[in-house]
Amino acid sequence: MYDNMPGQPVNSQQLTYEQFQEQARLRQEQEQQRAKEALRSVGLDPKSQHAQAVVQALYGVESELKLAENQLQMQMEAQKRQIQQIQQKIRQAMAQVQGTVPGSQQSGANTQTMAQNYMQ
Repeated sequence: MYDNMPGQPVNSQQLTYEQFQEQARLRQEQEQQRAKEALRSVGLDPKSQHAQAVVQALYGVESELKLAENQLQMQMEAQKRQIQQIQQKIRQAMAQVQGTVPGSQQSGANTQTMAQNYMQ
């Protein structure tokens, strides 16, 4: 409600203060914008920092998965070797039983059939 009527001075202090506030706000915005542009130019704005952190986390998870997969593969191979050793021991035991049991071939055939059923 400052009417610019002749004889009434304009409140220059208030205008100057408002102008100062506006200039300070504009300077701050410009500095923030320049800082954002500088960060963007080197690829470090907040969004790309976040994206870069997510990508790094995903690479870490991928490495952990590969390690877990390798460990699982090694365990499976070790268990497979164990099973093969047990099967070999069963075959050897069956051969010993067949060789030491006197009697007909039918007895050996029955024992062999039982051993095959056991291994399945």
